[in-house]
Amino acid sequence: MSHNAAVLVGNGLSIAFNPGLNLQTITKEVMRRIEAADGNDVIAAMKEIAERALPDGVTSADDFEQLVGAFGSESRTLSTLETLASLTTPKDKKLLKAIRKVASFAEKVRDNGISHVLEVICERSRAYVDDAANLHDLVSAIATSFNGKVVFGNLNYDTLLLAAMLHVFKSSELADLADGRRTVRVTVNDWEPRDVQALRRDASDFPSSRRIRLLHLHGSLTYWVNRDHSIHAKLPKELLDDRDQWEAVRKGTTDVRPAVVLANPRDKAQHVGEYPFSLAYEMFSLGLESADHWLIIGYSFKDAPVNKMLSDVFLDCEENPTVLVVTYGESPTRLEVERAFGWGADDGDSKDWLTINRRGANGVQDTKHWQRFIS
Repeated sequence: MSHNAAVLVGNGLSIAFNPGLNLQTITKEVMRRIEAADGNDVIAAMKEIAERALPDGVTSADDFEQLVGAFGSESRTLSTLETLASLTTPKDKKLLKAIRKVASFAEKVRDNGISHVLEVICERSRAYVDDAANLHDLVSAIATSFNGKVVFGNLNYDTLLLAAMLHVFKSSELADLADGRRTVRVTVNDWEPRDVQALRRDASDFPSSRRIRLLHLHGSLTYWVNRDHSIHAKLPKELLDDRDQWEAVRKGTTDVRPAVVLANPRDKAQHVGEYPFSLAYEMFSLGLESADHWLIIGYSFKDAPVNKMLSDVFLDCEENPTVLVVTYGESPTRLEVERAFGWGADDGDSKDWLTINRRGANGVQDTKHWQRFIS
């Protein structure tokens, strides 16, 4: 009998295999770089946004979302300005010019802030030798424990999981959002033209023959988009490692920008409803529906769109999937996990289908909880 698995991965997995990807330490480093930046009015505005987002400095992991949400909200400003510009055309050319000037300024502020955030994550998107081997072992254990389809939904921007999967799996087994059949031309670094993989456009673009699927639900360091959203591309990780591309974003000498969800909780639902995130959510939902085992690693259960996806599928299941939640410490509580799935007090004891391991992701495949999960 074939058994399918759906694996949801949060920041806890990244931290387990590289403590440098802790959100609080990332936020501190981003704030340090922003404070040290020197330049024009765009830099000054970026600093002001960061200071307003975190007036008391960095005090917790939750500050990461506050900071990226502040820069992500500039996208909402741009959308409003574009609407205003379309309403004025061609009645008032001076007003139209002024609106476009403000829009250009807001775009530069957003790009500067976002590039600092993602550059720090990019630099830390690697595991040291021992930790990398342990992550490889976990990914391999997941794949070998289930003989059917295995879909990974990654909530992290980093490429730690991707690197492990490329090490463990053959290219013929693995599919992500990049479409190997199509390329697009983008300009990178200092207006250098380059042909890279395009992103898949819809569900039919995913090859059914590949057993393992990786979906970055909130985007990836490697996913980029041009200004009018006509091109969505996957850039090679090695291109991003030499820092030139991040500097090109700040200088405006590239025609693509990172395609990631950088939003506060209020705006996140809107963002994930847009391509390419909507496609990733759609495909992971399908993976959840077809899986009889759900593995959730390092997720806080605080993300409303993710919780809605989990509960929508869970409540529609004829039979409860077997669920293993892997966390570190006492948070989230069993009650918080149950509520995220839509399981209420009247539904009885969740222990028949839900197991929680609180010792972290590193080595979880060697525990009794794991054996219970896969049996």
